[in-house]
Amino acid sequence: MALRERLEESYPAAVVRRFVELELLDRSFGLAAQAFVALLPLVIVVVSLFVADSGDLIADAIGSRFGLDVAAHEALRALFSHPEHSAISWLAVFISLLSAFSLSRRLARVYASVFAVTPLPRRQNWHGLVWIVVQVVLLILASMLRDFRQGSGLFVAVLAVIALLVLWFVADMIGLLLLVPAAPRSQMAASAALSSLGRLGLAVWSFVYMSRSLDQQARQYGPIGVTFSLFTYILVAVFVYVGAPLLVTTWQSWRSGRELPVSVAE
Repeated sequence: MALRERLEESYPAAVVRRFVELELLDRSFGLAAQAFVALLPLVIVVVSLFVADSGDLIADAIGSRFGLDVAAHEALRALFSHPEHSAISWLAVFISLLSAFSLSRRLARVYASVFAVTPLPRRQNWHGLVWIVVQVVLLILASMLRDFRQGSGLFVAVLAVIALLVLWFVADMIGLLLLVPAAPRSQMAASAALSSLGRLGLAVWSFVYMSRSLDQQARQYGPIGVTFSLFTYILVAVFVYVGAPLLVTTWQSWRSGRELPVSVAE
């Protein structure tokens, strides 16, 4: 067999072909854009329900996590700030929840295409609301574990990382069960495990990239520059979410020699 034929029939080539066939690049950008305008406002709304200075709290949390300089920190404060006497209305809460719910349905359709199964039935649309709750709880618990890890010894830090991996695996498994219940459980488990490792890699990458990128973008463009870096982070996170099941399903079909059907319907 010629080298070219071997390359075309290899597993990496199969992943690339399926990635292109499912139009996952365009769909990942769409998911990242919707997550940016859905999840960030939802986090602000949720924090605002319990804390008065929610914008400063979120900016301080991001700044301390990535070790930002003064310029980037002030840009974050300007980005998340709101008028002193403003209040979060129930309309804002409803719109944020509706946008996040729409994101969950869109992600469910992408998952269905990747796993090559039927999409989430309409009567199970409530799964999207549960998925939102899981994401909010995951964000809170992961932040607590990161804070617990900081300033601790090596043994505690290792335990915190292991706990994070378990937390991510459980959350991703629950998310797959909610959004794509028709997928095989073995593929779900493998995808959740791979996604957890991908999240760990994302955490390492963001620690190296985000602080430098946020500082540079804040100095050059101010608050609007911060959004460029935040969107890049969300986009990479989407690639992790979508890439894990893509690698798992493509591997199984490549090993068995069975072609998976292609569906890009939105």
